[in-house]
Amino acid sequence: MSGAAMRDIWMAATARLQEAGIDDARFEAEVLLRHVSDRSRARFYAYLEDVLTPEQEAAFEAAIERRLQREPVAYITGRREFYKLDIHVTPDVLIPRPESELLVETALTHLRDQRVRRARVVDVGTGSGAIGLAILRGRRDARLLGIDVSAAALRVARHNARRLTPRRRHDWLQGDLLTPLRGPLECVVANLPYVPEAAVAGLAPEIRRYEPRAAVTPGTTGVELILRLVTQLGTRLAPGGIAVLEIDPGLAREVSAAARRLLGPAQVDVLSDLSGEPRAVKIVAG
Repeated sequence: MSGAAMRDIWMAATARLQEAGIDDARFEAEVLLRHVSDRSRARFYAYLEDVLTPEQEAAFEAAIERRLQREPVAYITGRREFYKLDIHVTPDVLIPRPESELLVETALTHLRDQRVRRARVVDVGTGSGAIGLAILRGRRDARLLGIDVSAAALRVARHNARRLTPRRRHDWLQGDLLTPLRGPLECVVANLPYVPEAAVAGLAPEIRRYEPRAAVTPGTTGVELILRLVTQLGTRLAPGGIAVLEIDPGLAREVSAAARRLLGPAQVDVLSDLSGEPRAVKIVAG
């Protein structure tokens, strides 16, 4: 045991992460140190002169080594905050990202403005369940249906549902897009894989090496699964029902044009994220 104060261990780890070229090194070292010491942020900052136990120091060193190998912090800690929910994550699921909160906000706004009651909210490619569970938290009368092709991902989603919304109505189905369901559906959200296969090599190592490849790329063009889902919406989305599909900014024109062509009188809009990039296609059935 080094006997060094937490402050000194934190600063030394920050320097190591910075040397490795990791962004937000100070914050990430803090998150990992709080994780192994099981401290809130307030308690962490109040007791920076405390000394870790030998077990905690060994666990922190192991966590830093994993991060130096570019393993994402969320997989090391097993958690990621999303829409104020503490989401459990494993390497079987994509790590929830702030950009996807746009889907939650858009769906909740539509359901409120249209005064939709007892909506079936379908989260396609649910992964950890983060998007659907965030909507369910905001709509006590809704029923969530999470769909994924991965049985391992559905185990993570079910775990999150038991932790976060134990008294709400939710079901988890293994299947291909909307194939397990019939309409009419009042609300569909989807963050499907959309990175073209040729672009995977250029992704950050955290994504390329660690996140499930099937959740990152659907194939050659990146738009394959999204277009299949749009086609399925034609027979399943209820009149006035909403679908919000996360997209790569470069796919906005293709996906929105396909939705207008395939869904007739539907209202189709491209939504931008906080950085101004096209991030989702919103479809409201006519």
